[in-house]
Parts: sequence; structure tokens; C-alpha cells
Amino acid sequence: MTKLSSQPLFRHPDTVVAPCKFGHGVFATENIPADTTIEECHYLRIRKEDCSGILDDYVYSMDSEDEDSIEVSEFYSFPLGWGSIFNHSDEHNIEYWHDIERDLIIFYTIKDVASGEQLFINYGNDWWETRECKPDNGQ
Repeated sequence: MTKLSSQPLFRHPDTVVAPCKFGHGVFATENIPADTTIEECHYLRIRKEDCSGILDDYVYSMDSEDEDSIEVSEFYSFPLGWGSIFNHSDEHNIEYWHDIERDLIIFYTIKDVASGEQLFINYGNDWWETRECKPDNGQ
């Protein structure tokens, strides 16, 4: 058996989940500067054709892991952390990327976030168009 390298995943200590007008959201409890990691979390890799119903509201775009295969499938990732709690705003303050080497999804700030401010991600136009609705835009 191979000894696994285990490193704890990071979640910013100055964040908290709290009720808001969208149900729940993630909020800063202290000022957080731009380009700061908010959370590292594991995710489930789901083929696009397997993603439907309510699950489709909580997944993130992801490139196929094997771009050279003959039958390339588009994958989504379902975060197993706070990524499924971030609400939408066109004036978002966080984004994400997939750390393929560590098999994680990383959420980080793209601008300064004030204490008490909600952390928002932009769901993108396609998300709203496929649901035939318009964004509330958070703030």
C-alpha cells in the first residue's frame, strides 16, 4: 500500500455561512484583500449528460481531463464545500479554478472584500438563459 500524502484543505478563517435573502450565503467576518484564497475543496466530477434537475444549479464548468480522447465529454464539478453556497452577482468578488494536480477546486477573491460583505460568484449568462430568468444581482 502506498503512503498517501495528506494535507489539510484551506478554508479562510474570516468567512462564515449565514442566512440571507437567497437562503444562505458566505460572508467575510473581517476585511479580506484581493487575490486571497477563500477555500480549497474536493469536488465530484460529473459528465454533462449525467447532470440534470436541481444538481445542474450547483455545478461549475470544467474542461475535460483527456482532451485527446476520441470521445471527449464535457465535465462539470460539484464542489464538496462552500462552493455550492456562493450566490450570484454581476459585480462578483470571487472566482474559481481547478487545481488538476491536487484534484481540488479553489475559490479566491478578485477584489477587496469588506467585513460583513457577502462573497459572490458570477454564474454567467448561459446559466440564466437556460433557466429563462434574470439575475437578482445580490447586493
